[in-house]
Amino acid sequence: MVASRLIERLDGAIGAAADPLQREYLKAERAGAIARLGLLSDARFALGGLRTQNQRHKDTLLSAWISLVEGQIDHFDSIAPKAVEKFQRAFDLAESIGHAPMQALAASWLANCAFNASDTPALIGHVTTALRLAEPDQHPAHARVGLVLADTYRCSGDDAKSQTWYLRARAHASADGDSSMISVLLHNISAMRSGQIALDDAFGRADPEQARKALLEAESTANYDWGTGVASLSAMVPVTRAQLLVALGRFDEAARLFDEHLDRARLEGMAHREARLLADRAWCHVRLGHVSQALADARAAEAAVGAQRDADDRAAAYARLARIHRHGGRDSIAEALQAEADKAFAEYDAYRRTTCQALDDMLERLVPADK
Repeated sequence: MVASRLIERLDGAIGAAADPLQREYLKAERAGAIARLGLLSDARFALGGLRTQNQRHKDTLLSAWISLVEGQIDHFDSIAPKAVEKFQRAFDLAESIGHAPMQALAASWLANCAFNASDTPALIGHVTTALRLAEPDQHPAHARVGLVLADTYRCSGDDAKSQTWYLRARAHASADGDSSMISVLLHNISAMRSGQIALDDAFGRADPEQARKALLEAESTANYDWGTGVASLSAMVPVTRAQLLVALGRFDEAARLFDEHLDRARLEGMAHREARLLADRAWCHVRLGHVSQALADARAAEAAVGAQRDADDRAAAYARLARIHRHGGRDSIAEALQAEADKAFAEYDAYRRTTCQALDDMLERLVPADK
């Protein structure tokens, strides 16, 4: 078992707890903490013990904790959509007994799921609930909400507001001793920066110096995980590195990373981005002269590109495929694909503006009630 300040604190509190139910709540919080570290087998084992105890206690709050931990395990196993059902059940159970701290914590996780699903109205609702209910020292809920707001502002193109919320999230995570949350913050900052660089590169306008800096940042994040024992979502860093290596023209290294980690990335919740990543790998093969591999990846990407959920992923995939066809002298196909890329990018740009305004409006409404 990897030690962290959060787990050490919880171990001490469990040992000191005189009330049996309080001890189970703390065990549930600990199970969630180890799930967030990526130690999912240990978390599932702990969850089994909690279920057994609740057969005896039949306690609503413990049931809520169990649902929350189930959701965290699902989320860190594969960013699974079914985690939403578990978090919603935790919220509903907490609401039925008027337990505001659990409602705030479950709402923060629901907001995280809404961000992953690009569901801005749901995100706004869950963030509002979490911020209204969370006490100032409820660090896990505030850290999670801060992460969601930071990521959403970053996706919306407002880096200044994004940085403000990243700093708030990190302060709460540090106060809680939660190394896994700090890891997620680092991952998300790195992944979003690399995603924007890769999008620019697909359109032929990447800045190599930015890509070099972002690559160092991604490698630093991997080192942090190694040092703290965080093992969740292990494919994210190598896929991020692969995208940056493409932008830097290091096609052989990029293709190798895609080959080694793309299957795992699908399992870890990146299946909705698969067409974009396949198009990137196809471009690597084009530049390396691997004709058959390039054709296979390009055809697979073209078959899946229209089904990609997020407009920036569609824009990147279409633009990359346009470059591939242009490179092969198929100008008319390239023009049609570029038109789709431009259309998707315009959709992405509109999404950024409306989402940023929605966040600003929500936070302005919350000012009197924000704690």
